[in-house]
Amino acid sequence: MRKILSLLFAALLPLAGFAAAPVYQSNGICRFILCDYNLSAENEAKIDLIVADLLKRHEEVFNFTNSNLRINIRLFGRFDDYAQFAKTNFQGFGSAQLNQNISNLAGYYSYHDKEVVTWRQRDPTYLANNILHECSHAIMHQQFRVLPIWLDEGCAVYFSFPAFMRSAGAQERLKYQWFVLKKWLDEKSLPNLRTFLNLPPDQFRAEDPDRTYPISWSLFQLLASTPENRAAMNKMILDFQNQNPFDHDCAELMDKYYPGGVAKLEKDWHLWIIHGAANVLGTKSP
Repeated sequence: MRKILSLLFAALLPLAGFAAAPVYQSNGICRFILCDYNLSAENEAKIDLIVADLLKRHEEVFNFTNSNLRINIRLFGRFDDYAQFAKTNFQGFGSAQLNQNISNLAGYYSYHDKEVVTWRQRDPTYLANNILHECSHAIMHQQFRVLPIWLDEGCAVYFSFPAFMRSAGAQERLKYQWFVLKKWLDEKSLPNLRTFLNLPPDQFRAEDPDRTYPISWSLFQLLASTPENRAAMNKMILDFQNQNPFDHDCAELMDKYYPGGVAKLEKDWHLWIIHGAANVLGTKSP
């Protein structure tokens, strides 16, 4: 009997080198492609709920409605399977960095296949934040043909941490972002804003993400903070759709739509960092 049970148990395990066929599951806004991952109906409903809320918050900020939007999410149960799939299937800007640093990658949005690709993760909260980040990319790239890379990533970081589901770790991460931004401002090491706004995707990806992502997040947060700022950002995005994506000038459009242009935006951004750091960290604010 023990031998029979052992053989039966072994038959239920995935064979080395042979991944099980994907399971397709969908009851809401998300269409799941599950690769050796068991997603319960309860957890599926939770993910659908937070992604539906994510879409609503994007619609509010960017002034659009897309009730027909659906997001494909390919979810792997094992990191090795995810890593192999990513190396084989990922296409687009940053693919070289992806292949070099796959062990540090939590997930990505495939512009080619129009699907979020991620894996189980070791922390359920981290998985939820990662899904929100990549679903933000999915929403934005189903709505817009092309986006400035800083806005694309800054938006995704911003929407990754909704207040209703922030873990203690997420709270500390957001505090740290304010800390480093204030530090860079004090050291005068923040990038020239006009240059940063016009970074092409490959150059942005080549920079240190521990710098580019907090900078992008803070800029997007400022632009999403008031109706006037959102209006300027949205006019820029719509005009951006008409530009050559390989020869765009985001800074020129911000000069056109942001009151006072990039020079004023840069001053407002620095003040935003000062006041944000004071509010979150208790540092001095003028």
